[in-house]
Amino acid sequence: MNKCKKCGVAINDEATRCLFCGMVLSGDDGGAGNIYPDIRNKTRMLKRIINIASYFGIVLEIILAVVNYYNYYGIKWSIITGGAIFYIILTLQYTINKRNGHIKKIFVQMLGAMLLVVVIDFALGFSGWSFNMGIPLIILLLDVVILLCMVINFNNWQSYLLMQIFTLAISIIHMALYLAGLVSGPVLPWVTFGVSAVIFTSCLVIGDKKAKSELKRRFYI
Repeated sequence: MNKCKKCGVAINDEATRCLFCGMVLSGDDGGAGNIYPDIRNKTRMLKRIINIASYFGIVLEIILAVVNYYNYYGIKWSIITGGAIFYIILTLQYTINKRNGHIKKIFVQMLGAMLLVVVIDFALGFSGWSFNMGIPLIILLLDVVILLCMVINFNNWQSYLLMQIFTLAISIIHMALYLAGLVSGPVLPWVTFGVSAVIFTSCLVIGDKKAKSELKRRFYI
């Protein structure tokens, strides 16, 4: 015999819902529980932990900035710690969020890494290593990650075209900086631009209709 917990009415037949209120019926033994697991409490707890960690990270950076100010010996190391803490908070607040797709997470992580190496370079007096080596190596790493994602998610490989365009655009900007004399060494600028260009154009040629349909959907052309 099933019983409606809301109305308190016992149902003798094999109905699964109450005829009066529509609530799912449960047996007399009380063994029936929630059909779907209630994850709201876990989600709220995780958000609370992330917010607390972010708060203490900001407080820690303020303390480090004050210590660095009164104990300055030519290096603004608090800027480096601030960049690292910001990157950790960005990871906690954005990347761990399950609502954001893995493509957006990869994009934000790589963009944050580029900003972090530039911040560290400036904090150490800016010798240019962030533009000469740091950013191009991150671009190459992003190219590798894109290829791995395309292989793993082969049936939906065209969804990574937008990230390829971003990588190609960054490599073009880096090449422009090299041609303008702001980046030293021709190897990494040409390698990053070449790898990004080959990956993108190969997908356009090999993918054909899938690639064109994806670009039309993304850019409304």
